[in-house]
Amino acid sequence: MAGTIRSETDDGGVLTAWVDLSDRPVNLLSAAVWDDLELLVGRVAHAPPSGLVIASAKPGSFVAGADLHTVLDLDDDALRAHILRGQRILDELESLPFTTVAAIAGDALGGGLELALACRLRVVVDDPRIGLGLPETTLGLVPAWGGTSRLPRRVGLAAGLKMLVTGKTLHPADALSIGLVDAVVADEELLAVARRLAAAPAALSAKPWPADTAAILDRSRADTLARSGGNLPAPRAIIDLVETGWRQLPAVAAEAQRETLLRLRRSDACRHLVRLFFLRSAAKRRAAIVAGGTPALVKHAVVVGGGTMGTGIAVALRGAGIEVQLIEADDSSAAAASARLAGWGESIAVTTDFSAVGQADLVVEAVVESLAAKREVFARLDEQAPASAILASNTSSLAIAALAAGSRHPGRVIGLHFFNPVAKMPLVEVVRWSGSSPDAVATGVAVAVRAGKTPVVVNDSPGFIVNRVLFPYLGEAISAVEAGMSVAGIDSALRAYGMPMGPLELADEIGLDVVRAIFGALQRPLGQRFEPPPLLERMVARGWLGKKNGRGFFLHSPGARPIPNPDLVAECRAAADNAALPIADRLVTRMADEARMLLDGGVVESADAIDLATVLGMGFAPFRGGLATAGGLSLPMERMHP
Repeated sequence: MAGTIRSETDDGGVLTAWVDLSDRPVNLLSAAVWDDLELLVGRVAHAPPSGLVIASAKPGSFVAGADLHTVLDLDDDALRAHILRGQRILDELESLPFTTVAAIAGDALGGGLELALACRLRVVVDDPRIGLGLPETTLGLVPAWGGTSRLPRRVGLAAGLKMLVTGKTLHPADALSIGLVDAVVADEELLAVARRLAAAPAALSAKPWPADTAAILDRSRADTLARSGGNLPAPRAIIDLVETGWRQLPAVAAEAQRETLLRLRRSDACRHLVRLFFLRSAAKRRAAIVAGGTPALVKHAVVVGGGTMGTGIAVALRGAGIEVQLIEADDSSAAAASARLAGWGESIAVTTDFSAVGQADLVVEAVVESLAAKREVFARLDEQAPASAILASNTSSLAIAALAAGSRHPGRVIGLHFFNPVAKMPLVEVVRWSGSSPDAVATGVAVAVRAGKTPVVVNDSPGFIVNRVLFPYLGEAISAVEAGMSVAGIDSALRAYGMPMGPLELADEIGLDVVRAIFGALQRPLGQRFEPPPLLERMVARGWLGKKNGRGFFLHSPGARPIPNPDLVAECRAAADNAALPIADRLVTRMADEARMLLDGGVVESADAIDLATVLGMGFAPFRGGLATAGGLSLPMERMHP
């Protein structure tokens, strides 16, 4: 078979169909692939083989999903016909009278997983980098090729709903545990196992709808509303589609999937989420262009500082295939770092011997957020690290230029600001000061990419992007408390806006003493608008430090939900709050004002970069497009100068 699918039949009569979209690095369900799938299914229905295996001709891959441009760009009638055709082809694949097996060697996402779900069996390579899922809700969309009906039937309603509503992907072991796949095998065994399974009779697995289906759907609706504040139409629509698949005939369910997708693709949430998806997809290439240099190959890295951030960075670097050592100041601190790593199942070498930096291609400083402490580390690095080594600081607020001052090789000094927790937070701010070598910055970008992070290049300025806008937000919230607004009311309003947590709970999580210190670090270069709020000063003076000692804006007890601090409530009770704007708008406006200064000052290259950084680095409501978009900043601008 020519085109995007070729096939071969083994001695046992099992036909293997290889999908290969030649003009793309990954297989997408393009019109050409659907053409050839239709021909394949028609051919094997007319002349049945002993079994059918669908695999990818691209090494380490399967089918990544639909062509998103097709979904967004076709007019309604054309898209409706496109979806209907795919639904019909997968229905015919599912009804073939012999065993069909999806042999999955890479990501099976969206339409790719829907294709696999239409097969009777699924076999996946044992590789934790592989993801299987229906992530359409993360784009403000819904699966429309039968996923909302087939997934709950394959894995059960509860597990299926969770995958559909959240859009989260599963690694092979987790997919096996819920019955999404039937076998997890070594890469070299994939085709042999898939062909063996295809040669034997196998019934199409379908779990029955549970007796309490209606109650499960209602609970899912309530949970979804609580998480999203009603801001996200796609998760609610997913639940409705699952219910339609339960209550209605398949043709009715299929029509509902088509029409729901057509409706949602025009929503503001979809528009913003898709734009962020494309921004993130292009961020690695964009950051390399902005950096402007040639990255050096980093084989060996040293992290100085074994606290939560330092150990997290060390694990991320080792995950990138870099040999890593960690340096601590003394034996006690080294033992604590080793214990922290062991608790994560990691065994990175920890030493107190600073000469370990002598073989490093990259050193990342991650000691306490103190200019004096960091300067001391950099002075030692300047003496003992190779002249070719890149010296990076994980500072979140201090000037990189201040750390480079006095260095014999100042061009190699950059910032690599990872976010906490390192394992979960996808952003790295790659910071260049006016004397940074383009090659050093490019190396920082390349390391971040190797570590699986999204890099954003930012010029050296206090707080960079995320903390520069985050702290005015926190300060405005704290000032609102002092003016008489309720702690619970402020946080509730910002969660309803779409933030992952309220600003006051976030301040407690960070630690109010740390918040106070960062305000001070930002106030010195930026002036009075970063003056710590008086209420914050009083709270820290009283020892109210937040979650770390149980009392801040909230009272924190193990296993209990935080409750507003009653002593604070009594102190700050006032007749009325005189804010002219609703509190969410007031806080977002304060952040947007600061973001505009970043743009006007050439600290960041575009409003796009601010949107991406605030979504990935502080959890700004993605369905609103990021801070720059929500705050009404102008379209992307090229204002960044090294």
